[in-house]
Amino acid sequence: MIQKITSHISKIPKITKLVIIILILITLFGFTMTIIEPKTFPSILEGIWWAIVTTSTVGYGDYTPVTIVGKLIGILLIFIGAGFVTTYFATVSSAAISSEEKLMNGTKDFTEENHYIIVGWNERSKNIISRLHEQKSKVPIVLIDQTLRKHPDRHFGFHFINGKATEDNVLLKANIQKAARILITADFKQQEFQADMFSILTLIASKGLNPNIYSCVEILTLSQMENAKRAGADHIIQTNIFAGAIMVNVLTGENNYGT
Repeated sequence: MIQKITSHISKIPKITKLVIIILILITLFGFTMTIIEPKTFPSILEGIWWAIVTTSTVGYGDYTPVTIVGKLIGILLIFIGAGFVTTYFATVSSAAISSEEKLMNGTKDFTEENHYIIVGWNERSKNIISRLHEQKSKVPIVLIDQTLRKHPDRHFGFHFINGKATEDNVLLKANIQKAARILITADFKQQEFQADMFSILTLIASKGLNPNIYSCVEILTLSQMENAKRAGADHIIQTNIFAGAIMVNVLTGENNYGT
């Protein structure tokens, strides 16, 4: 029984433990002062108010112990309480810094739902995110990329996850199970066949964790179109054919495309 209680207590976050300890100290000292000096502290509210002011080292001076015992208790509260409060603020600051570092390094879990996941940081995905923002879309966006070491643009309005999108732990960090759509862009730094294999593996992993997610996959080779369909792609973008058609139209003068 004691082991179970200890186990439950150990799972409580450090900052929560500190808050509980501070609240207990304030209540205990405040109540004690109403007993020791009932004339100075006529109610528990005045006692707790004095304990809060003393612990925070604000020191308004509206309530002050007048007896020797009361003053000794005040000194004890300053030494003990102020230490806990200082530790609390230090912990809060440390947690905020740690959270920001995780966000920048791409290791912080995404917890929102009905979001869009974009795999691969490139000019295409950058343009897509920019266009979504221009449309004033409020849909949260998560970027997964294994080549970036830090968030490419903290003020660009998306959550960054560092890692391979083919791995379950990375997709789970992006909260794939609660995502609405996923766009898998091709990696032009790889050979076309390898890029398509990575895209299809990412699609399989995504559908395995969330069969209902709407998936859009960029495929470079015609031979991998069927594999992408078998993997469950809802929409396939064949970039090379699309780009090739535009280039032919430009060369033949059938259409006028801007540079």
